[in-house]
Amino acid sequence: MKRQGFPFAAVLGMEKAKEAMTLALVNPRAGGLLISGAKGTGKSTLARGARELTEAPWTEVPVSVTEDRLYGSIDAEAAVTLGKRKLQPGLIDEADGGVLYVDDANLLRDDILAAILTIREAGGYRLERDGLSDWRDTAYTVLAVMTPESGTLPASALDRFGLFVSVDEETDEAALAEIVSRTLEFEKDGAAFRETWTKETGGLAKRIAEARAILPEVEVSDAMIRLSSVYTLKANTAGHRADIYLIEAARAEAALAGRRYVLPKDLERAAEFVLPHRMRELPPAEQPEPTQSEPQQPQDSRQQPPPPPPEPENRDELFSQPDAPKPEETDTEAHEGNPEDHRDDETMANPNTQSGDRIDAADMHVKLPPVWIEPTKGRQKKSGSGKRSATRTDERQGRYVRAELPRTKTADIAFDATLRAAAPYQKWREKNGLALAIRSEDIRSKVREKRTGNIFLFAVDASGSMGARERMKTVKGVILKILLEAYQKRDRVGMIAFRKNQAEVLLPVTKSVDFAQKKLATMPTGGKTPLAKGLEKTEDVLDMIYRQDPTQDPVLIVITDGRATTPLVPGGDATVEAMNEAERIAKRKLPAAVIDTETGFVKLGLAKKLAQKMDASYFRVDKLSEDSLLRVWRKMSR
Repeated sequence: MKRQGFPFAAVLGMEKAKEAMTLALVNPRAGGLLISGAKGTGKSTLARGARELTEAPWTEVPVSVTEDRLYGSIDAEAAVTLGKRKLQPGLIDEADGGVLYVDDANLLRDDILAAILTIREAGGYRLERDGLSDWRDTAYTVLAVMTPESGTLPASALDRFGLFVSVDEETDEAALAEIVSRTLEFEKDGAAFRETWTKETGGLAKRIAEARAILPEVEVSDAMIRLSSVYTLKANTAGHRADIYLIEAARAEAALAGRRYVLPKDLERAAEFVLPHRMRELPPAEQPEPTQSEPQQPQDSRQQPPPPPPEPENRDELFSQPDAPKPEETDTEAHEGNPEDHRDDETMANPNTQSGDRIDAADMHVKLPPVWIEPTKGRQKKSGSGKRSATRTDERQGRYVRAELPRTKTADIAFDATLRAAAPYQKWREKNGLALAIRSEDIRSKVREKRTGNIFLFAVDASGSMGARERMKTVKGVILKILLEAYQKRDRVGMIAFRKNQAEVLLPVTKSVDFAQKKLATMPTGGKTPLAKGLEKTEDVLDMIYRQDPTQDPVLIVITDGRATTPLVPGGDATVEAMNEAERIAKRKLPAAVIDTETGFVKLGLAKKLAQKMDASYFRVDKLSEDSLLRVWRKMSR
């Protein structure tokens, strides 16, 4: 016998999540619920326990769901026995009038999740399958949980959830002990444990049923509608979903209280679940224009100059203000590209030490847009696993997404599609004692798709010029943000640092983003700039990656100001050598980007020239927050 789940009432804590769950079950028009929290916090246990609180159908959508199973497909049995095409319902139809539960919603395909939420809003969908077209009416409540460590949801999907709750880890010692005690008791004798919580669970279910019964009678006055608009305007939400979901959630609050009218306190409680995931930053307030009545201060040439502006609290403010370096700083910046003038880099980085090494902390206030990788064209099908890129695969693995007529002989037969293609003709075919007669024209092959991760290879300038003006803090912040996305997409990362007279592999290609963060945190800054050696070492690492797997498609991100001061050979031109190495990398035709860290009034623009030689996309580190997408592209032809 299938074991029953952990009782909803027995889950300790998470009171906000429990309240939001009851609101979603009372009023399906409240938009459903998304619970977010760290792994192991019990959010899935709580969500599945809510199954006992309603008698409505409960349908769970697995992460590996196919489109045919979700939407429905042709009924093969009816086609064989009756010779007619008949649609078989899918999970969405099974959830009609009940709950559609999605565990690990952030791991579900974006298009699948978007369809589930869109169909809920529309109240139905049109199914096109195997030559049949049918409109299906359906209504359900979406309950979902997600773990942010495994990836985030698109903003469009997040906005379609009416209610949102973030679950924190339990830190109270007594509460943790009680959670462990209840879990052990449930594992020892689940039936007896559930029996002890029957009364509490039944009381919650009765309360929800009574609230659902009076919900149609709950009215919202004009004053409450205006008050809800005040809440959403102050939260600076986009669109009208917040207003609608806020009112519907407030109606559920009133129904749970046994009232047939909404009070301000209902809106206030509902706002805790409706507004947090929709709130946006307010636009900066405009400075008022001086009025004519205000007296003008007479200008006096003898007045003291205005005080200097205050130091910015973070790097974003620093980049939003015009640079105003001291004269000696400007001179240093202007001559960093000259080997003769670069001899003071080490003392400039840290005048209190002879070695010049310094370790900067990352600036976590850096704003970074999403990273978008140019899709692979004309390359071999990729192997490996991950979540970033969807690629076709000829291997008999990966997710079966659809069926097609085979172009050549195939062993990966889509039996479901083959049977559906043959079923309508069984009444007229000679079967020779077989249950089904299948001909060659019925054969369909599977189209498989798998998510693959990328390899992010960072080549980081760690010379003394990067320590000047604390550029390395911003650089480390940028890399950490990219590392976070790499973790979510199951990418691998590697890092090369070049400084003084050498370039070293600071981090071999690995899946351990924690290890990469530790290496980055301890990366020192100081010395001259061996840019050519850094690019040469990058080519060595790329060769190693391709030897391990020729189908890999690494992404190269070079972070530098473009100034080269240490040649490969004594007496050589360091800048020319760096540009030559960049041209060699360009011949590999891999996706690459150069992030320019050069600041100051006088700019040499060497990093931009480096990006052109490398056929890479180019970004300025002080302008990254202004971009909507960090687009990394590849050179397709030479």
